[in-house]
Amino acid sequence: MIHPRHIRLAIRLRLEVAEREAQLYGARLDDMIVLRKRGFAVHIEGSGAQRRFRVDNRLLSGTELRALAARERRLLKLYRKGN
Repeated sequence: MIHPRHIRLAIRLRLEVAEREAQLYGARLDDMIVLRKRGFAVHIEGSGAQRRFRVDNRLLSGTELRALAARERRLLKLYRKGN
């Protein structure tokens, strides 16, 4: 059986990661989550006006990240509709 202390620790660590990602990705958090669920590796490079998003091996602006996430959402919707 898993000790309750370990469960509390795991929950606390998950919350810390979620808060850190919310601070890092800001308004693009939902797009990052969609892309990661679809198998993309998403990371931030730079800061401020220089901030770019590395998606797999491509360096994208926030606008390009949002466009890619929108495309993946459409593909997922089509896939679900077809099954």
